[in-house]
Amino acid sequence: MSIASIKALKLAPLDDLDIEIERGKSVGGAASAAINAGGIVAFDAGIGGEEQEDVLYSMQFAQRAASAAADRYTQVKAWYQEYVRVLGETGWVMGGFNLNAQKVDQSEVEVAKAALEILAAAATGPQSVVLLAAIKALKGMAKDDGFITLFEHYGAKGLVGNFQISDVQKGPNGALSIVTGAFQIEMAERQDKFLFFTWHKKGVSVWGDAIRATFNRTYYADLRQTVRDMLGKEGRKAIASLPLKF
Repeated sequence: MSIASIKALKLAPLDDLDIEIERGKSVGGAASAAINAGGIVAFDAGIGGEEQEDVLYSMQFAQRAASAAADRYTQVKAWYQEYVRVLGETGWVMGGFNLNAQKVDQSEVEVAKAALEILAAAATGPQSVVLLAAIKALKGMAKDDGFITLFEHYGAKGLVGNFQISDVQKGPNGALSIVTGAFQIEMAERQDKFLFFTWHKKGVSVWGDAIRATFNRTYYADLRQTVRDMLGKEGRKAIASLPLKF
């Protein structure tokens, strides 16, 4: 996609969210994870600060472009079609998500655990300890913690959730390899910390899919400043580095 085409895209604005949150700053090269609007993103050790920013900004850019084109909660299929298209135009090499590919059908389900299982099926190796630490950190937080509020504000509305979970690793050749999952849930009633609530079969429906992707930073380099400018300072409002313990 050309710079002119990127500039022609409309982005959904970020509404003001008044929360108290200790927004950590990730250190380039160290293992880290962040809430990124309606997504959770984990970075393995060895990924530089600009590389992390490129992934986070391109993903948020795609989320907000998709939200400008389709309603995130009532037009989920159209939303993901635009989300994947914009990611592809900013340097992601990936296939499309099929949200109906995997439906969780269990008598009891924890959404986070089900999502991790779907992600694991798409991975070729063991699941990232960084991603598991990120999920553990969120699970241990209070329902009114700023990180939980931030994620649920952008990843759910009413009885519908639409969120992403991604694990980013760096290969021997320096390329960024990503396992990313797309998930939709429908709740019978809204629960705080819906990712970690133990739902009974009739209380929630979970659909999702996960795919492998690579991120072409050489391609993205020409678009980097334009994406930064379009996201503006408010782009940082939806990003918060998670405190991790290994």
